[in-house]
Amino acid sequence: MRGALLDRDGVLLLLDEEALYRKALELAAQGAGLERSLAVLARTVRALNEAVRGLRVRTLEEEEALWRSLVLEAAQELRVPEERLLPWRYYRFMKRAPGAEALLGGLRAMGLRIGVLSNTLPSLRESLAHHGLDGYVDGFFASCALGVAKPDPRAFLLALEDLGLKPQETLYLDDDPENVEAARRLGLRAEVYAVRAPGARPR
Repeated sequence: MRGALLDRDGVLLLLDEEALYRKALELAAQGAGLERSLAVLARTVRALNEAVRGLRVRTLEEEEALWRSLVLEAAQELRVPEERLLPWRYYRFMKRAPGAEALLGGLRAMGLRIGVLSNTLPSLRESLAHHGLDGYVDGFFASCALGVAKPDPRAFLLALEDLGLKPQETLYLDDDPENVEAARRLGLRAEVYAVRAPGARPR
């Protein structure tokens, strides 16, 4: 093998429900109320997910504009200053998956080129940098920036081409079996790798 391609969510990062709840409590303390704060945050997350599914946000600038519009809407509804919400990008409600750094470090120690291919917003690199994992990665491939999402084979091929790798010389890890099957059909050595909970071992 000469390279490895990894998914982000469920492999390297996990949703941090505690961070989401703490932010809701902070907003609730400012008079918005806990139930209302949770509902607004959940709606914002849904809007971001819909933008990813529709591949509607292709650049960091477009992502910034979307985030500002969502923050303005949320701030008005919760009656808090916009500045209190602007820094809280979605990846601040995520955390490192157990063993993520060890996994990346092990692959790097083997001399492999490493890419992360994720169905997400253009800020894939920024999300991994926020959690101190970007230094292990040679290529960042977000579906929104590519214009195509897994399990479409074009997503894999675009990432491999950029990394200078062939399918048969690349390991692929993803928590979604459908994506793993798509990678296998292209000739990658693909395995399901899912961290179910903090401290759990990948299956």
